[in-house]
Amino acid sequence: MATSDEAPQGGIFNSVKMISSILKSAFSPNKALGSINKEQILLGAKFREGLSAIDIAARIIERKKEAGIPISPYPSGGSNIDLIMETIRCEEIVNALLTKAKVEVSAPAGTQLTATGANAGGPCVSQGLTTQTVKSEGIIR
Repeated sequence: MATSDEAPQGGIFNSVKMISSILKSAFSPNKALGSINKEQILLGAKFREGLSAIDIAARIIERKKEAGIPISPYPSGGSNIDLIMETIRCEEIVNALLTKAKVEVSAPAGTQLTATGANAGGPCVSQGLTTQTVKSEGIIR
């Protein structure tokens, strides 16, 4: 018989092991992202939809359904509070990203550039290279 100092080897222990294995399988280690060239960035950015809290919440709720987590209203007929909280959570995360996140980019020295301008002699075009690393900022959309 187990004393109060010993951990039970039955239901609770097995449940914790099962939850642990589910969490381990759900989160894989971060993999390094492959590089994207400038043309892919320019073309790809034009076709991105932008962030949508409702779309993200809908995907999470669909994944919950795939995992067998109930998403229907409560038996009493009340709204599923977990789904409401999931939507609120996504709205807050997207809002924080859109209003507080910063994007910083850097162009290395030696980046080719073309400049246009004009003077008393008329328009002129010049080409060259940047001589220093350049930092720029942007926003998430």
